[in-house]
Amino acid sequence: MAKQKRGALYKQIKSHSNTRREYMGGVPGSRITQFDLGDKNGNFNVKVSLVAGERVQIIHNALEACRVAANRVLMKNCGSAGYHLKVRVYPHEVLRENKQASGAGADRVSQGMRQSFGKAIGTAARVEVGQPIMTVRVTPERFQFVKEAFRKANTKLPIPTRLVIEEGEDEVKKFIASGIKVKVVAIGSTGEAEAKAAKDAAKAAAGAAAGAEGEAKEGDKKEGDAKAGDKKAEPAKGAGKPADKKK
Repeated sequence: MAKQKRGALYKQIKSHSNTRREYMGGVPGSRITQFDLGDKNGNFNVKVSLVAGERVQIIHNALEACRVAANRVLMKNCGSAGYHLKVRVYPHEVLRENKQASGAGADRVSQGMRQSFGKAIGTAARVEVGQPIMTVRVTPERFQFVKEAFRKANTKLPIPTRLVIEEGEDEVKKFIASGIKVKVVAIGSTGEAEAKAAKDAAKAAAGAAAGAEGEAKEGDKKEGDAKAGDKKAEPAKGAGKPADKKK
């Protein structure tokens, strides 16, 4: 079996789209078959996407490696019901190559036909600048694990990417400002108990902050009342001076 070439060799878009498989015979199947993982119907407030930074073709092997890398991190830290991962692109493009003899002296054996149609060797997805490659929905306390999942998934792609919070950015900022740390979910857990504990901790922190603010306001009020009492007492001290002058 011939050695597979690097996916980076096919990342550049050099010709028009080629997706009509009914005119080609023997198109290899795609390695990526799952596009939705986790809890599809879960109630998640935060939606985060991994967005492409360049116009590129991503082969099906790279998409599968990207999906596996991201899903492994999310499954380990969030549990099977603590997230929803969706791959947003599909490898429609059929890659072709005119195979020739390789090795020492191969150029003397065959130089091949120029601009030949070639044989189908795989599939790829065409991605435009700013297009989401994959999206994850989680609760605000799981946002830190999404960042780690996308960091590892980015290493499997041939282009630079960036993380974009499409929904729930304010909730994420509030949770980060609270300073609460979320523990990793045990393997085999759904993550519901840990998520509930994190929410309870967030409520407790919010209540403590509100109580401290109320105590500070009460202290300021008492201090103001004391100052007002002192001002009222000052005229009473000098009330006897006019009486002394009359005597």
